[in-house]
Amino acid sequence: MPNESAEEKLLKMMKRSASSVAVKPSQPAALKNKFKFSFNINVLNIFLFIGIVICALGLVLELCSGSSLLKSPVRFPREAKTDASISGASLPSVPSADYYLQKINERNIFKPYVAKVSKSAAAEGLSQQMSKYKLVGIAWLDLPESASVMVKDSLKNKIFFLKAGEELDGITVKTIYTDRAVFSRDNEETTIKL
Repeated sequence: MPNESAEEKLLKMMKRSASSVAVKPSQPAALKNKFKFSFNINVLNIFLFIGIVICALGLVLELCSGSSLLKSPVRFPREAKTDASISGASLPSVPSADYYLQKINERNIFKPYVAKVSKSAAAEGLSQQMSKYKLVGIAWLDLPESASVMVKDSLKNKIFFLKAGEELDGITVKTIYTDRAVFSRDNEETTIKL
């Protein structure tokens, strides 16, 4: 054997080992032929077609039964039996569509919600109305425009964070200083200090 390469030697070894290995059948031929089931795409298509036909028949039957119910007349008894408690009750009235349209037009979803001031709050003086509020703190970043005040409602025990120009119960934050804030309503102004 003149100069065999490593690949040729490996190929010869593989051929020898393949010829020496005997293949034994794992099952007898009688059992293989007894149970043979093959499933392919054509069988799946047949099952799907049968399912579609069954569904279509069910739909047609439902439509026929529904149309027969629509053709039958509806009969109500001439004397309606009512309970004495029901006959005396009145049903609530439903507002007209104009009422709902007015409510929709009052609220613009692109503007922040501002609660309307009650007439009693407008009648009392600004300083009396502001007496229930206490200035808790003032914060700002590096610009005066970013300043905001923390106002505590002592009656409700709530804290509100407001910037200049925002409103609280109809009272506008006019100016924010480092130690105080000026609030205004209509032509009145009042100052709250820290």
